[in-house]
Amino acid sequence: MMGIASPGMLMALGAVAVLLLALLLKLLGGKPKRAEKWEKAEIMKKLLALSESEANLRQPAPAVRLRAPAPRPTGRPSAAHLKASSKTTLPSRAKAR
Repeated sequence: MMGIASPGMLMALGAVAVLLLALLLKLLGGKPKRAEKWEKAEIMKKLLALSESEANLRQPAPAVRLRAPAPRPTGRPSAAHLKASSKTTLPSRAKAR
């Protein structure tokens, strides 16, 4: 009786049971149901409507002509727009030796 109840034998029986269960499920699972003609027709209509709506969204809007900006009077720029170009010079210190 010890030989039948050994842990190795119980693991082997468990593995065989799992394999049999997997094989049974695979055989009885059956094939997926195929779509009928009227179902295929509905799907095609929906896809066609989607593609047409996407095509309408992709079309660019007609280009609108923008007016040219009004010419600005050319003159001296104001002091606020001038950039300080001269660097301030500081007297150099004599090096201590």
